[in-house]
Amino acid sequence: PWNGKTTLSSLEKKAGSLTFEARAQRGRFKPAAAAVITTHAQAAHRPCGCCPTGGEPVITGRSTGNERSGGTRSRQGDPVACLNILQSSIRDMRNVKAKMATHAVEQGISLHQGGTSCRLSRRLADPAQSTWASLHTDLLDLIASRVLASDLLDYVRFRAVCLGWRVTTPCPRGRGVVDPCFHPRQWMMFPEGGGLYPGHPALLGYVRFFNLSTSTFVRVRLPGFRNHSVLDCPDGLLLLRHNKSTVICLLHPFTGDVVLFPPLSSIFPQLAKFISDFSKIQDTRFVRASVSVNLVGTVTMMLALTGLDRVAYASTGDRQWTPTSWKMKHLYSALPFGGSLYVVDGGWGLEPSRILRIDPPEDSNPSSWSVIPPQMVTQCPVKLLRMPQLVECNSELLLVGYDSGHSRIVFFRVADLLNGVTTMQLTSIGDQAVFIGGWNMAVNSKSLPSVQGNSIAIINEIGGGLAGRGTLPLYDLGSGTWSQVFDGPFLDGPMPRPYSLVLHVATCCQRLFWNSGKILCFNTDVGLGAEE
Repeated sequence: PWNGKTTLSSLEKKAGSLTFEARAQRGRFKPAAAAVITTHAQAAHRPCGCCPTGGEPVITGRSTGNERSGGTRSRQGDPVACLNILQSSIRDMRNVKAKMATHAVEQGISLHQGGTSCRLSRRLADPAQSTWASLHTDLLDLIASRVLASDLLDYVRFRAVCLGWRVTTPCPRGRGVVDPCFHPRQWMMFPEGGGLYPGHPALLGYVRFFNLSTSTFVRVRLPGFRNHSVLDCPDGLLLLRHNKSTVICLLHPFTGDVVLFPPLSSIFPQLAKFISDFSKIQDTRFVRASVSVNLVGTVTMMLALTGLDRVAYASTGDRQWTPTSWKMKHLYSALPFGGSLYVVDGGWGLEPSRILRIDPPEDSNPSSWSVIPPQMVTQCPVKLLRMPQLVECNSELLLVGYDSGHSRIVFFRVADLLNGVTTMQLTSIGDQAVFIGGWNMAVNSKSLPSVQGNSIAIINEIGGGLAGRGTLPLYDLGSGTWSQVFDGPFLDGPMPRPYSLVLHVATCCQRLFWNSGKILCFNTDVGLGAEE
């Protein structure tokens, strides 16, 4: 067996000697007169110039003993014997080289799939004979479920270990949208900046994605961006709108699965019953989406129309979007969580803000969804929380905003407010850094060199915040102090390149910058979040 230390020369020598002994025992010729295969190491006293390096095979026609043995004439240089031995040696050498090539391929595959792992495959064997490949099905399902709960791409790498694991576990392709387990929740489309919008010819159809937890980058070829615009990224899925027909599609960036929805323009005649300003109806760029899947695989999407203070829904197979007949006072923030859509209905003046939960329509009576008002989760008194925003952090739904003096940032768990606990403020979010903007998100601070953990970056305050006008303010939740992520200004345009990774992440909170290929900036003529 191949042990990684056997040299090619020793294998050739052994193959040649075995062939030599076998032919000698059959009596074809005597050992004293046979052609011998030696190496430079064995024949150092007989230097040979036929090989460039030592250890390579040397074919010689002279015997190592007397030219005569037992009165029999030597057959030195017998071409038949030399040819037979040479052919046998060549066959053995080819087998050895084939094993070496297989070993090299396995080594490359192991290093490619295992990252920094140094464990190399010893041979290509049947997966059933391997200890890892023969794991019990229940144990394999348990490991696969935990890997999938961590990251979808880790699950893909897990299935690539061997054929047995791949056959036992379900394939994400074809189920990327209809199965919520395969939604890439931790992945965000990465804005390139420099005018390189998705679909730019210089990108050759590729789009990069950034993992908010591990700071891993993945480049995916998505040629559909040539005639689509990005509206949102619910659960890591891309919500795309066709530039001409306004058809909405939900795309899984890693599996390529697509689910189509009705054109967004189908909602205009229905909204005209409630809104007279048609130009305001057409402005549907600011949406926040929530995706849910029922037991039969029907995908339902709810859109929070932030500019219209309404919500609309559509399911696969529908011909039009259905808006709500009720209207909120001011749709201040929206966030998908657990298949439902949570929104902050901001009050006017001293009125408390309301946290509403909007569930997808029931299959038995979908027509009543647009008429029945949503369920109120809790209220936020003004003296407790001003300008509240919803954000998901550490798998919890949090409410963040200013205190009554507008000088500190306060955090509350929505679950605590639901239970009536209004005095328990959240004092730590661990290594997470929360970005508050048009779209709120939590990022692991270990991947952001200029942002510390347990902090909140307020992107909405760039135009004139507590840390200075034209800067990105950062609030330390532990010490209660303000600072700035980096020196501005954002006033007249983007910061000079190369851009910081923090600036790219902050741009993700303003989704309209995705379609323009710009990096987050504040311009008094264009406005924050403007799209060219």
